[in-house]
Order: sequence, then C-alpha cells, then structure tokens
Amino acid sequence: MTETIQEVALPQEVQAFSILELFSQAGGFQWPILAVLIAGLVVLMLRIVRLFRDHLAARPLIRLNVDLTNLSTLEDVQHIASDSLYTRLLSGVLQLHRSPEAMGREVSDVAAAAHAAYARTQRVITYCSSTAGGLGLLGTLVGIYALFSTGTRDAQTIFAGIAIAVVSTLLGIVTSILLEFFEAVTHGYVSRYIESAQAWAQKVRSRVLCLSEEEA
Repeated sequence: MTETIQEVALPQEVQAFSILELFSQAGGFQWPILAVLIAGLVVLMLRIVRLFRDHLAARPLIRLNVDLTNLSTLEDVQHIASDSLYTRLLSGVLQLHRSPEAMGREVSDVAAAAHAAYARTQRVITYCSSTAGGLGLLGTLVGIYALFSTGTRDAQTIFAGIAIAVVSTLLGIVTSILLEFFEAVTHGYVSRYIESAQAWAQKVRSRVLCLSEEEA
C-alpha cells in the first residue's frame, strides 16, 4: 500500500521575528518602561564617570611610594592633589597623626561615607527596577482586562489583549534584569575601589605612625 504524504501548507504571509515589531505590541507600556531603563542606565553611567574622574585625580597618590616618604612630602602631595577619595583619606590621617585610634576611625568613617554615597545610587536603581516590573505587571492587567471586557471572539481583539499582557510583562522583566545586572557590575567596581583606597590609607597610617615614633 502506497502511503500518501501530505505536506502541510504554510501561510502565505510568514513574518520574520522582529524585536521592533514585538516592542510595538506592548500597548504603549513600552515607552515608560524604556524611559525607566534609560534613567537607570544614565544614573549608573554618571556614577562610573565620577569613579573614573576620582581615580584620575588620585593617581599622584596611588603612584606615591609610601614606604619612602616623610610627613612633609605627604603634606605637599595632599595640597597639590585634586579632590578624591584618596585625598580625603590622606587629609584625615595627617590631621590626626598624633592619635593612632583617631586615624583608624577617620579612615573607616571616610570609607563608610563613600559606601553611603554609592548606596544612594543603589536605591535609585532598585526603584527603577521595581518600577519596570510594576509597569510590566500593569500592562498584564490592562491586557487581560482588554481581552475579557469586550466579550468578543474576534481573533484580532483577542490577540491584541494577549500581546499587551505578554509583551509588557516581558519588557518589564528584561528591563529589571538589565538594571540589576549593570548595578551589580558597577557595585563591584565601586567596592573594589573603596577597599583599595582604604587599604592604601591604612598603609599611610602605618607609615605616619612609624615617622612619629622616629621623631619622638
């Protein structure tokens, strides 16, 4: 017996997958979600720029051979160097060089202030991430309402409601994931920079204590 193989006919209009077309099916929710994404990325970019500028300003101090310097050299470098985390740490150490405990507290306080400054950026990114997720959920509710409120069986209307619900949720989740990822990367850079500056300040503190003992 000869088997007859029937080919399944494909629709004449097969549209290729398009991100832009998918983006346009979010029922208008794509724009506030996109705005939240851009706002979060701008905040992170500004933080990275500030970190880069701080690092450039601190280069003379980072390159300084602490083990071969004296108090006068440290004071001269402090006055010459531009404002940076390293400069603030050095200033605190030199002002309190007569008190080892006070120097240690000052180093910890300056580092804590730097962490607190970045924590404000983290709160902004967390808010943007939550807002993106909330907008996606709102799009889901609107899409479901549009799907069932009309009571129609029209395929186009049903598809439009489902598209709003699914695409807006997808955009919200993707935006939230992207913001959290870039924030985690930025947090890693900032934390390492502050820890390096704090370790450098502790090294300067040890050198200053050694010089103070030699003078005594």
